[in-house]
Amino acid sequence: VAMDPLAKKPRSVEVSKGPCIWWARNDLRLQDNPVVRLVVGAALVDRRPFAAVFCFDPRFLDRSPYGRVTDPEFKKSISTRKPINFSGRKTNALRARFWIQCVLRLREDLQARGSQLLICYGKPEEVLGGLPQGTEVKCQSEPVSIEQTDVEGFVAAALLKNGSKLRKDPGAMSLYHPDDLPFDVKDRPECYSGLGHALGWTDIWTSVEREEWATPIRPCVPAPSCIPSPPDDFQLPGQIPEEVLADETKMLEHLGYTSEEIKQAQSQNIPPGGELFARLHLEEWAAQQSKTQESENPQSPDAVFWDLPCAGQQGPSKQHDPFQWVNLSTPNGGMRISHYMAVGCISAREIFHRAAETPNFAMAAHRLLWRDFHRLYAIKYHRRIAWLQGPARVERSWKDDPEIADAWRKGMTGVPYIDACQRELQQTGWLAYKGRKTSAHFLVFDLWMDWRIGAFHDEETLFDYDFAMNYGNWAVVSKIGNGGGGAWDGSRDFDPEHTDIRWKLRAEQKNDPSGDYIRKWVPELKNVDDKHIHTPWFMSAEEMEASGCVLGKDYPNSLVGPLEIESCEPGQEEWEEWEEDWQEDWQEDWQEDWQEDWQEDWQEDEKAKPMEKEESSAREGAEALSEGAQL
Repeated sequence: VAMDPLAKKPRSVEVSKGPCIWWARNDLRLQDNPVVRLVVGAALVDRRPFAAVFCFDPRFLDRSPYGRVTDPEFKKSISTRKPINFSGRKTNALRARFWIQCVLRLREDLQARGSQLLICYGKPEEVLGGLPQGTEVKCQSEPVSIEQTDVEGFVAAALLKNGSKLRKDPGAMSLYHPDDLPFDVKDRPECYSGLGHALGWTDIWTSVEREEWATPIRPCVPAPSCIPSPPDDFQLPGQIPEEVLADETKMLEHLGYTSEEIKQAQSQNIPPGGELFARLHLEEWAAQQSKTQESENPQSPDAVFWDLPCAGQQGPSKQHDPFQWVNLSTPNGGMRISHYMAVGCISAREIFHRAAETPNFAMAAHRLLWRDFHRLYAIKYHRRIAWLQGPARVERSWKDDPEIADAWRKGMTGVPYIDACQRELQQTGWLAYKGRKTSAHFLVFDLWMDWRIGAFHDEETLFDYDFAMNYGNWAVVSKIGNGGGGAWDGSRDFDPEHTDIRWKLRAEQKNDPSGDYIRKWVPELKNVDDKHIHTPWFMSAEEMEASGCVLGKDYPNSLVGPLEIESCEPGQEEWEEWEEDWQEDWQEDWQEDWQEDWQEDWQEDEKAKPMEKEESSAREGAEALSEGAQL
């Protein structure tokens, strides 16, 4: 009997011949960067060359009308979309300077480890589309941004066409890893207190205590200790020449900025960019906190913050306040590290774990959780958060008067505190929490303007611009959020009596009675008497002449007329009534109704976890074997 021929040798999966590429985006660091470890690990295991690429995408630098720059023909827009008549740069030259510094510092860090970062100017899908066949590109995904998720899709398609592939990982952009969340993003709690409870915080407004079952925050991961060599003679489309990278002015020109924009940007001092300086900044902050003894109260005893969300507190306590609420009422802010976080020079969880060693951990934890709250909001509602009506589909008679919008942008509204805020932002790219919220509220509820004008202006000018934080905070202020409770109910109309802004301005007057902040940024008012510095419209003609500031000539008349603010101060009885109402609403909405429902759901989920974990482990193991070991 004839024997069948022996079976052929079994086939094995061949390792791709192309390099492993880290597409650096808003994760410009090596420490606590899981994406770097993934791509470096894959390169080491398969003995493939490694390199990093960063793309300055002109779509996020150039001037454009408000809208989705990745969809210029509006093919992905809703059919009822109304025409937009305002525009701006996506990134001004001042922020571009900082961005350039951060990228160049990452390049130096990689070079010191024997690797390289290729810096290009062009659309990522065109730059990365020039990689050799069989390349594996890994990047940190950015699901909060409509435009950035579009770019990820473009890159994936371009690589696939060329026989390569894109792999995305959540990295460590958020405080909580998405795989650890006890809820699906679409079921994310609709208010901040609810999110805190869902994650196991006893009361994120008053304590840092967490339940035993609280969702963990992952530890930081170290930078890779060994990085493979880069490919030989590696060139990409749009690669920026060395002589341009070495000269900031030439670099800004290369990115499309005019000589006037460059001159104005270079006239300002900016913080040094890069991972090292971000981590040094954190250490300096931590050292400062550690100097404060628990028994000390470093806060100003006369400060007020009745106009801010400070867990119902009217002003500083006599004891040390680990939440540092007073920082919200000052132009200096708290940690001043958000600009480093925005480009990924430092991770949220590194800040969290380091802050846990300081007396003011509560402040850091509270604000980092707010950041995750806005990121989850952006992921859940995605493109709807950039709609005029917002997720709550709020209809108001919005205005878009270009002259009023320009006056607000330039700090020429005739309301001193608002103008000081806008001028500080324009000149430095920085504006503290209170300034951002007060100026935004004024634009929306006192000038009745389209909130997107303000959000788009902040997108251009903020040094720490972050899509989720910017548009999430504007949603809170404009009350066009998701239809939840409180600030999110979408029920607030415009404020023709200017009641809210008068109270906000009165609080600022109490905190800065001599108007030092106003005098610094609005020099036209530098000689105005203290009693009129916040309300110059009450000066007599003689007082205007004596101060050298005649309204309508040297400084604009108020766009909302004279505002009386002296009477806007809560008495003890009124404050206690407000605080009691706030506590009752919170108790009813979140501690009773929500917590009971959530606990039931959580218990059911816990029962299912062991089986899900087994299935997940098996699935992850299979993926690791099929894709090559990813460290």
